[in-house]
Amino acid sequence: MKTMTHRGYTAEIRYSEEDSCFVGRVVDIDDIVSFDGDTAEELRTAFEGMVDFYIEVCQKPESPPQKHGGGLLSRLRAALRQTS
Repeated sequence: MKTMTHRGYTAEIRYSEEDSCFVGRVVDIDDIVSFDGDTAEELRTAFEGMVDFYIEVCQKPESPPQKHGGGLLSRLRAALRQTS
């Protein structure tokens, strides 16, 4: 399996026969961040755009960007504190 990295995030890449394109998924985070492209250039552009978008969306204090897992427990604790 091939990988790509951008801004400290890694994605695993595979070819989907069903969709006739390359698909990727960012690994080591609890959220699902995926992308696709027909060429290596499209795939790279889509990956970098999704990582940048993910980081931008997660700028809120209650939803920081994750790296290397473990963020789910922190999010659950924060959510429990808010409902108490």
